[in-house]
Amino acid sequence: MLSWVFSSIYIEDIGCKVLEKVRFFAVRTTIGQELGVALLMEERAKGSGMPAYSISVLPGLRGVVIVEADAPYVAHRLSYGIKHSKGVVRGGMRLEDLEKFVAPKPVIETIKLNDVVEITGGPFVGMKGRVVHIDKSRGEVKVEIAEAAFPLPITINAEYVKVISSEESKEE
Repeated sequence: MLSWVFSSIYIEDIGCKVLEKVRFFAVRTTIGQELGVALLMEERAKGSGMPAYSISVLPGLRGVVIVEADAPYVAHRLSYGIKHSKGVVRGGMRLEDLEKFVAPKPVIETIKLNDVVEITGGPFVGMKGRVVHIDKSRGEVKVEIAEAAFPLPITINAEYVKVISSEESKEE
């Protein structure tokens, strides 16, 4: 089965010592064909019994499939001959390198002042507005509704807001 979450087989229960370093290897693919290549690699791993712990497609990495294995030859053998596979990137990757793609970034960190946002929850669903104030400690933003006849600032949870256009993109 295609693994979307990295396994934690290398953590010992007693004392949390690292038993062995399982490395991650990147397989280059044609952009947009990552899932197809990963599924074919999964079938090869099942059929041949290759020691691949997981095969992952990360949304932040376009054109790359991540293979968790003990050695780079496993990733090479799994990807060899697959139509949209372009080869294995030299060198391995550590889990710390991949954490920024796996761990979700808080929504409040992506919102900036004067961003145009759409409200996705609450009584003002579907309305658009401009961010006037951000309270990171409480996880709330104050939005001035653009569709109102007069300036109507409302305070709403940051999870109920989706950024449509950023102020930085307008300056460029």
